[in-house]
Amino acid sequence: MANINEIVKSISGNKELMAQIAKADPKQGVELLKKVNIDVSEDDIKKVQAALADGKIDLNDIRDLAGGLFNK
Repeated sequence: MANINEIVKSISGNKELMAQIAKADPKQGVELLKKVNIDVSEDDIKKVQAALADGKIDLNDIRDLAGGLFNK
């Protein structure tokens, strides 16, 4: 099982990809992420979609995650 925060962090710079994943069915989501060299399962895609849809991970969270990378 992939870390959902890590997946979101790795795609956060690509708003178009995030929008596509949010709207895609799980199989399409897996294919979209394979195109950017992220290997996930359909269950992981469902969790990413749920996190994006429920607002569990919002733009402030993404900025915090990305900021953490630059502070290291």
